[in-house]
Amino acid sequence: ENVMIKVAVVDDDELICQEIVRLISKCNVHYDFDFCSECYTSCEEMYRLLANGENYDLIFLDIEFSGMNGIELGKLLRMKMKNYDTQIIFISAVKDYAMDLFPVRPIDFLIKPITEETLRFCLLTYMSYFENSHGFIEYTLENIKHRIRTGEVLYLESNRKKTILHTRKGSFSVYGKVSDIIGIHKNKFVCISRGIYVNIQYIVEATAREVYLTDGVRLSVSRGCQDAVRDRLSEI
Repeated sequence: ENVMIKVAVVDDDELICQEIVRLISKCNVHYDFDFCSECYTSCEEMYRLLANGENYDLIFLDIEFSGMNGIELGKLLRMKMKNYDTQIIFISAVKDYAMDLFPVRPIDFLIKPITEETLRFCLLTYMSYFENSHGFIEYTLENIKHRIRTGEVLYLESNRKKTILHTRKGSFSVYGKVSDIIGIHKNKFVCISRGIYVNIQYIVEATAREVYLTDGVRLSVSRGCQDAVRDRLSEI
């Protein structure tokens, strides 16, 4: 049985909102997805709903508005509300927003005019993320096998024969190598120094020498990993 995925479409052009909802409905049929879509025409309205506890899995968010714009809403969602679970696909008629968008960490970017093909590609990208983030990392603690969602792990740190898992709820040590524990989910992490793998979805800022995580933690990037980290983050 499919999990219902709650989607908000935020654009001040009602015709574009309706067209995106129509295309999402077509993808529901073709791919057996279960996206449930709602339309909003201002960032202020969307912000009020989010501030009052409304949750969305995915937001299609136009950038250009006469009032609060999409980037400002995205930054409020990430920085003020500390919401890094809701994924954002930005919509714009302009391509050159890359540096402004990094703190918001959108999962994709749609250029107007929106076509069925480009929207379908965005939804497939989201579903790939959804399936990966709802996967599990397995580890053994006191001879008992446990599982934790990859989305709960901020970063992993090698400590001799043990690995420290730093999670959203705290840290604990288990026996085993980092690479073995991450296993098939290696693509969700980036190695920033020997034995330290960071969950990419929790990086809010990166320089040549440090990465900054959503919980305020700053981690050093080793000289040997700087090029690989830069290249890895530039792919996102």
